[in-house]
Amino acid sequence: MSATFGLDIGTTSIKALSIKKSGGSFAIESLGIAPSPAKGIISESPEDNKIFSDAVRSVISSANIKQKEVNIALPESQVYTKIIEMPALSEKELAAALKYEMEQYIPLPLDQVKTDWQVLGSSTSQNKSTKILLVAASLVLIKKYETLMDELGLVPATIETEMLSTHRSLFPLVNTQSSNMIVHMGAVTTNIAVVENGEIIMVFSIDKGGIAITRAISLDLGIEFNQADSYKKAYGLNKDAFEGKIGKSLFPILESILGDIRKTILLYKEKNPNQQITQIILSGGSAQLPGIDIYLANQLNIQVVLGNAFQVYGIKNVPQEVESDALSFNVVAGLALKDAL
Repeated sequence: MSATFGLDIGTTSIKALSIKKSGGSFAIESLGIAPSPAKGIISESPEDNKIFSDAVRSVISSANIKQKEVNIALPESQVYTKIIEMPALSEKELAAALKYEMEQYIPLPLDQVKTDWQVLGSSTSQNKSTKILLVAASLVLIKKYETLMDELGLVPATIETEMLSTHRSLFPLVNTQSSNMIVHMGAVTTNIAVVENGEIIMVFSIDKGGIAITRAISLDLGIEFNQADSYKKAYGLNKDAFEGKIGKSLFPILESILGDIRKTILLYKEKNPNQQITQIILSGGSAQLPGIDIYLANQLNIQVVLGNAFQVYGIKNVPQEVESDALSFNVVAGLALKDAL
């Protein structure tokens, strides 16, 4: 049994997952999911906070999860992530040098944030350098998570970003000699990571996701948000359904996301003229939009695949209703796999 479980506190849902490893195979041990209360974890109201902690407690209880140590992911929209190159230094020298570097890259005063860093890998060039992942989150946000964990009687073993969890959950797909891109389409943001030799070397966040797509359909067709969400999931870019009106409504949002993917590809080519991104892996609930993989493949002329952590690791005991929404479980799967791998 794994010592920790994964808890994904998303904008639209709360997911708890425990995965056990037996021999070389993985299986779901416990799983719980419920919608997130509307105000979410960022509300300042004690009443909202109580509703939220009760909702999380209910998910963990329904899953019958007994572990007290938990791995959690901070939403990418709430954290600052930057990958920088530093000279090859000892860990002590690096820690000292990064104190000065962080002021350049983090848009908040350092006394208002909690910062962390991780060595991603060394450059293969003659000028030896080290790639560093810088992460900063506001102390206010960290305090909210710590208070929530205290109320639930949980101990955070790991606090990381959604993209790090997603990278772990899809690692077998990106651990190749060629370069890959992960596009994780969440409810509020779309997060992009370029992965080279299995390591993240670039990461960006776009402030458009599933909610923006649903809102565009709702406004364009004059229908309720929930109905628009159902239509989005059922028809996506299908040109035959509703005379293609659903696809036309969400097209401007997709074009915007596509534009940022193109910019990332160009930026990568500028820095790495001899390398090429050969595969895009889609992740997140909005990546399940019917036809989106074909649309992106045609627009970018790059192979596009759907990244399903349960399939990638051959995880057993996946409920049928979860299989149909599997891409939205990649963050929590990555968190649950942290100790099981």
